[in-house]
Amino acid sequence: MNDLPPSRSHRLTPIAETGDRFCDFAPYVASINDHGVVAFQAALTAGGTGIFTSDGGTISTVADRATGRFVEFYSHPDINDDDSICYYAALKSGGQGVYLIRDNQLIRVAESNESLSAVGPLGPTMSADGVVAFRADRKSGQNGIFTGGRGGVTSIADTGDFFTAFHGLPVINRHGKVVFRADRKADGQGIFTAHGGSVATVVDNRHVFGDFGMFPSLNDEGTVVFSATVKTGGSGIFLMRDGRLTTVVNADGPFESFRGGLVNNSRTVVFFATPRGGPLGVFSGPDPSVDGVISLGEPFQESKVADFALNSVSMNNAGQLAIRIALASGRQFIVRADPVD
Repeated sequence: MNDLPPSRSHRLTPIAETGDRFCDFAPYVASINDHGVVAFQAALTAGGTGIFTSDGGTISTVADRATGRFVEFYSHPDINDDDSICYYAALKSGGQGVYLIRDNQLIRVAESNESLSAVGPLGPTMSADGVVAFRADRKSGQNGIFTGGRGGVTSIADTGDFFTAFHGLPVINRHGKVVFRADRKADGQGIFTAHGGSVATVVDNRHVFGDFGMFPSLNDEGTVVFSATVKTGGSGIFLMRDGRLTTVVNADGPFESFRGGLVNNSRTVVFFATPRGGPLGVFSGPDPSVDGVISLGEPFQESKVADFALNSVSMNNAGQLAIRIALASGRQFIVRADPVD
């Protein structure tokens, strides 16, 4: 059953649901590749957690506690177009790490060891050629952003002299550029990119902006999309490309607040926002009456949407979305949202 309000811009296709096999999909989001394959973490009714994929047909097990050295999976998985998958996991022997399955091989990207005390939070992201970006804590007390794969781990940025904290998750594109949200020691917060050993400021809060959303998004051409409040009042979704700032949508129109945005290689932007007098939802354009993807309180599967979640790994280049949904009835779903022609 697919309850699609006639004004919606996407059709929702169930990928997985709680019931006999799965008991919980929270708190992590699902990811999707350009072939429409969705990857998600789930808790099993038989106990334990696992990583799974599906294109809407058969659900395949990528990893669970019965298939290897892991006792728990504690992040979203990210999936790319060759079906490589990365995730965070806790080890049966103790400790935790970030792992990559590529070419049917399990690759240890990084583990808590002599230099790292913890891996995470939230989840990793992955480039087209299997380079993984992730956050981790050093035993020295610093928090950092790293990249890694088959060739070892590279430090991108650390708390210390320049940064005091990182937020959200680092997002890596095809060319190895990483975007992240951070607080600076000297002058507030901002959104930054790291590439080729150097860190650049995309935007900060010294002039126009006040606060930034926790989850900036990045596409392969280097376009960054983010949510922010404006010091003169209001908020919006903004796009930065080649040093030029563009307002995608702001609070001067039918929306009153914004939480974040996603962008793909076609520069399609979807965003989380609250329309004036309406519920929080996901929208694919500036008109909430026709551009809605999903909103709190709307009907779905003989109930109503009570919660939803997605982030930068949850949209592909065809504009499809992978969304975790919780219903008022207590059921949960992983759905794929396909644009309506």
